[in-house]
Amino acid sequence: MSCDSCYNGCVETVSDQCVRYTGLDSVPLDIQNGDNLQTTLENIINNLVPLLTGEGDKILLIEAIRCALINTYLPGPTIPDTWTSAQIFEALTKSVCALQAQYDIGAGLIFDIEAPYTTECLTVVPGNSVTHQVLQATIDKLCTTVLDVYALELDLNTNYVKLADFDALVAAYLASLPSGSTQQSSKMVPFVAYEYYGSLDNFDGTGAGIPGNGFYKVYLCNGLNGTPDKRGRVAVGAIVDVPPIGIGLDAAVNPSNPANPNYALLDTDGSNSVVLVTPQLPAHSHTSSASTSVSITDPGHAHFVNYLNKNGGDGNNVLGSEAGSNNRATTSATTGISATASTTVQVNATGNGEGHPNIQPVIAAYYIMYIP
Repeated sequence: MSCDSCYNGCVETVSDQCVRYTGLDSVPLDIQNGDNLQTTLENIINNLVPLLTGEGDKILLIEAIRCALINTYLPGPTIPDTWTSAQIFEALTKSVCALQAQYDIGAGLIFDIEAPYTTECLTVVPGNSVTHQVLQATIDKLCTTVLDVYALELDLNTNYVKLADFDALVAAYLASLPSGSTQQSSKMVPFVAYEYYGSLDNFDGTGAGIPGNGFYKVYLCNGLNGTPDKRGRVAVGAIVDVPPIGIGLDAAVNPSNPANPNYALLDTDGSNSVVLVTPQLPAHSHTSSASTSVSITDPGHAHFVNYLNKNGGDGNNVLGSEAGSNNRATTSATTGISATASTTVQVNATGNGEGHPNIQPVIAAYYIMYIP
């Protein structure tokens, strides 16, 4: 196929050696004004084609913007910090692929929905929690634990004694007590009432023991200082709330018997004397006879005796009277009439209604109690 006037009307074929470049010099392409067409084209091809393949350029990639992973895949530069675009793209690609591989491994471990986390001590986290929920709950738990540890540390430093300091503190306390005094509380069980036959000079006006006399935290049981008032009283075992409740009680003390009190702690009862009333006396009778020493005095009385056909009598019912004495009717030997009579004798009451003693044999003692 022929071409006429294809090149701007130029029909003459000229060798590229005869055509000259008349443009500006190009240092990057190594082209100068006056170079023939062949040289110019060769320089353009030699410089541009490597750019298209990424092998002919030089890119500055300073160390400040490179990470260790990129450096792993970059070859050693011929010029410091300078690589071709192909070298840089290859290093970037390998770095991204390495990160993707690490991510895939981590995702397989972290986001495995077939194996939900066990979150027993964590709160607001369901059993099939995702990693973010578990991690957040773990952080919350850790923060709470840290606060608890700080609070425990403060509590220990404030309210507790270090073991290394204990002996020194005990020694200091013992040294603060009056010299030569032995505290009786060291021999006593707390809250137990003990009989005490010593001097009351060891206690103050409230019944509190005097430390200098060896009675630190020992008190008279007088109802003050947290003690029961045992003055004039003996103890009886409480029943209310004492286990086993209501089981094994002897009939003599079981409150199911109305005569038995159901004692609760610190209840009081009883009396030193008792006045009996009539219902409390045993059933009994009073008798009198000539053989007894009971003396009955008759002040005098009269009996009425009826005689037949006398004093208005009609033969069956007679009227009249005959004086008599000593509870016997006067009888007539001639008529054969006799009469009987009854009289009421009153026995006067006696006694002053005073109470009788109701005290078992006792010995008086002071009671003392150690209260820490």
